[in-house]
Amino acid sequence: MPNLLTDKVDISCQFITVTASRAQQVAFTLPYYREGVALLLPANSKYKEIDDLKAAGDGVTVAVLQNVYAEELVHQALPKAKVDQYDSVDLMYQAINSGRADTAATDQSSVKYLMVQNPGRYRSPAFAWSPQTYACAVKRGDQDWLNFVNTALHEAMTGVEFPAYAASFKQWFGVDLPVPAIGFPMEYK
Repeated sequence: MPNLLTDKVDISCQFITVTASRAQQVAFTLPYYREGVALLLPANSKYKEIDDLKAAGDGVTVAVLQNVYAEELVHQALPKAKVDQYDSVDLMYQAINSGRADTAATDQSSVKYLMVQNPGRYRSPAFAWSPQTYACAVKRGDQDWLNFVNTALHEAMTGVEFPAYAASFKQWFGVDLPVPAIGFPMEYK
């Protein structure tokens, strides 16, 4: 957001979680994705489900990207797990690939992406937590620009650009999006 606030860019759309404090600095667009935290395991992991990981208690090591909330976030799902924090996502993935960590906690979209791009190498228990809303951000005070971006996002997600939007989800995340219903737009219900 610093580049947006210093007029270096007109819009920012990269993994921006909507928060009340950020909404005091920028104008958020329509949400374009609901993110959450998921676990990435090697395909041959002895742990099959979230309950297996919980039962292992402090015998499980979770790799996570370094941040002030990392331990708290992991412990919401795995209260007794050991948490190893890494400076980069590459190091985090190396930790599970090398066996230094049993699993990695990261964005669910990243987990889906890695599983689609590396078939048979990873898997994920059917469990996610800590929902977050992603939206683009624009400078406050330019309602015309915000309306334009909202219209473009809305049409991509529900209108004439939906086939391209859906194809992207399929390609990168392996997800088939449901076709928007014809008739009264459900988002205005």
